[in-house]
Amino acid sequence: MSRVPGIRRAFWLALSRRADREVAEEFAFHLEMRARALEARGWTPAAARAEALRLFGDVEEARTYCRRVDERRERQTMRLELLQELRQDAAFALRTLRKTPGFTAVAILTLALGIGANTAIFSVVRGILLRPLPFAEPARLVVVPALYNGTRSTVSPANFYDWRAENGSFTGMAALTGNSAVLTGHGNPERLTGFDASPDLFRILGVRALAGRSVFTPDEGAFQGPHVVLLRESLWRTRFGADPGIVGSTIVLDGVPTTVVGVVPDQGAWPSKAQMWRPLTFDPKELPKTRGAVYLTVVARLRPGVTLERADADMRAISRRLEQRYPESDTHASATVVPLREWIVGNLRTPLLVLLGAVGFVLLIVCANVANLFLVRAAAREPEIAVRTALGAGRARLVRQLVTESTVLSLIGGIGGVLFALWGTRALVRVAPASIPRLDAVHVDALVLAFTLVVSVLTGIVFGLIPARQVVRPDLSATLRESGRGSKARPGSRRARGVLVVSEVALAVMLLAGAGLLIRSFHQLTNVDPGFRPEHAVSFELALPEARYDSVDRQRAFVHQLTERLRAIPGVRSVGASFGLPLTGFGFSLSFEVQGRPPAKPGEEPVADVRIITPDYLKAMGIPIVRGRGFTPEDREGARQVVLVTEATVARFFPGEDPIGRHITLGWGRDGKHLGGDVIGVVGDVRQNSLAEAAEPEIYAPYDQWPVESFNVVMRGSPEGTAILGAARAAIRDIDPDLAMSSVRTLDALVAESVAQPRFYMTLLAAFAVVALLLSAIGIYGVIAYLVSQRAREIGIRIALGASREHVVRMVVRQGAALAVTGIAIGIAGALLLTRLMTSLLFGVTPSDPATFGAVVVVLGAVALLASWVPARRAARVDPALAMRAE
Repeated sequence: MSRVPGIRRAFWLALSRRADREVAEEFAFHLEMRARALEARGWTPAAARAEALRLFGDVEEARTYCRRVDERRERQTMRLELLQELRQDAAFALRTLRKTPGFTAVAILTLALGIGANTAIFSVVRGILLRPLPFAEPARLVVVPALYNGTRSTVSPANFYDWRAENGSFTGMAALTGNSAVLTGHGNPERLTGFDASPDLFRILGVRALAGRSVFTPDEGAFQGPHVVLLRESLWRTRFGADPGIVGSTIVLDGVPTTVVGVVPDQGAWPSKAQMWRPLTFDPKELPKTRGAVYLTVVARLRPGVTLERADADMRAISRRLEQRYPESDTHASATVVPLREWIVGNLRTPLLVLLGAVGFVLLIVCANVANLFLVRAAAREPEIAVRTALGAGRARLVRQLVTESTVLSLIGGIGGVLFALWGTRALVRVAPASIPRLDAVHVDALVLAFTLVVSVLTGIVFGLIPARQVVRPDLSATLRESGRGSKARPGSRRARGVLVVSEVALAVMLLAGAGLLIRSFHQLTNVDPGFRPEHAVSFELALPEARYDSVDRQRAFVHQLTERLRAIPGVRSVGASFGLPLTGFGFSLSFEVQGRPPAKPGEEPVADVRIITPDYLKAMGIPIVRGRGFTPEDREGARQVVLVTEATVARFFPGEDPIGRHITLGWGRDGKHLGGDVIGVVGDVRQNSLAEAAEPEIYAPYDQWPVESFNVVMRGSPEGTAILGAARAAIRDIDPDLAMSSVRTLDALVAESVAQPRFYMTLLAAFAVVALLLSAIGIYGVIAYLVSQRAREIGIRIALGASREHVVRMVVRQGAALAVTGIAIGIAGALLLTRLMTSLLFGVTPSDPATFGAVVVVLGAVALLASWVPARRAARVDPALAMRAE
């Protein structure tokens, strides 16, 4: 020790009494290194030693340092010992599980089902609701809809230009509207779904082009500018083979050569159904006349630091100024600001959260079932636990061992759950209705896997603690005595199993009630009369390119020729065309005036949806004419203008009077002439938006008097719809080979699509409810069967003393019924509270519908009695002699 020089020697002597001399040596070494470093910088040895002492502290601080090192090493040692014990526990758990392959397989499969279902639904919820939108700083993106009498609406071009010029809340505003075009010259003609958009739409969204650019230049965005287009990545890959030279090349859209200036990645494409985007332009001379035409969707980006509330107040202030300037069009008109995420997925939040809660209930039922299995298994291991306790194992140590076993089992089930979730997520995306947005963002990612890991661990702890607490007890002598006579259920264990079964039944009641309400609601919805007959009818959509059909005469001539060719197809009984189809929400609303009535105040004019149809459309759709007559070929251009109204129009705007003969003038027209005419008939109401929404007032106008370039064709004929469609394609190809049919479907499919989302939610919730019902039945059966096995001696004595088999069956069934009744009562109370959250998903059914709740009680009661009756029959066949001999 005397060889330790200078400062090292001083600290060595100061710390020599410590047991950990290696720590003292290490600390002294650091002091010497610091002193040498100071000497190398020119310090004298004495000054360097003094500075080192000052920087590193005195002897007391050195002792504190050493103590901390000791504590850290002790903690590390404890952690290593704990990890070693956990490894031993995990290895023991695996050996134990291998000894009971039947129990292990059932538990793992049950856990995999519960965890996998939760993971799959969480993947959907995360993809649709939680995953950020694929745009730059998506939280600052908003949609700005107009408000007319408090109802959200699209925006007029003139108002959009004023909003963009006067607002102080946005860094940019863009408008867009749906448009389509037929692509020719690259294989068969194909109708593309597209949008006309402001030149800077994707700059505002923060989306970069995959190739070329994603914005239009000022020249391209000017009125009558060059014809340019942005293509979607998927279209570029499928139709153009991902040609890297597509940018700058020319394609033909609606017969017009158009230059491709960029490719937008699929991830950043918005709206999601768009395949292409062209510049949205307006004639400056005609723009002031568009203030009453609302058809634009407006998206904007908030300035940094601007809140949603401030932007909303800004837009309302602008609207008030416009109302003062343009009272004839903007009276009672306003605007609001809605986050883009809410605009896209707002109406999906409630159903998805309901599904997530439902699948969470399924997982709780799984936990209860597996906990019951562990209780039965743990009862058989009580002698083993008692021996380990007698040998010195602590209560906490035993509980940790049992919880480790359940966690290991749960993690294995979690691995199976991930495999189930991978399949289930793909299946959900595949069967989900196309109307659900952001399905492309649904997949299993790192966060979903982390969710699965957390769920697996928590599940293992939950269903492991209950049997662990029951089986680990200090009464060693009682346990050892019982082990000598055979297994016997203790009151605490029986109560725990009963509580678990009651919980399963209560959760199953809540799920069955929710599923029953959705089933009843869906049944009510599908029984709603849509106002037309969908059977044996097919439809498709056509759009006439403006370049070749630039006059109403050409449009009218094409429709005449087409309908004549289609009527000649064998099996076709009627053919009609309309601007938009029912149940699609497509159409346009116009204000109107009734001749002989005083003009309404601005903003209070009557409004109705307008449909432009050919004479045979009502017949092809099966829409009845209630009074008067329908359109005929004589209602052509140059003849007296006529219209039809629906019963809803009469009820709202002609109460107590006959509308036939009244003249209606609508607030839109062309060539100086307004759309409208004399009312010649009343037709039945048709659900235009959805079956759940009441029919709105509608006015029909004849196509010959008001031709349009886009329309839906409906053909009613024989059940062989595919043959009719094949002949229709051939007829269109003969008339104009550059036209393409789109939205081809039967009217039955149209009705099915309109209820696709309610059907999807109902199916999923019903599947979860069925799983919950089966698990509850298994839980009741398992508990009653175990109790029967525990009471074999008692039952044998009862039979030996004269008890009838029927009495034994009733006694056992009564036990199961008591558990079921308790669970049903608790479940009904919980369901009455929780089903109120589903109000927005129901149609024609209240959240406390007595018929639904009554059916749930009957079904679950019957299942519970059946699950109790099976072990009861086994109990009734107990041989008293064998039972006594076994005991």
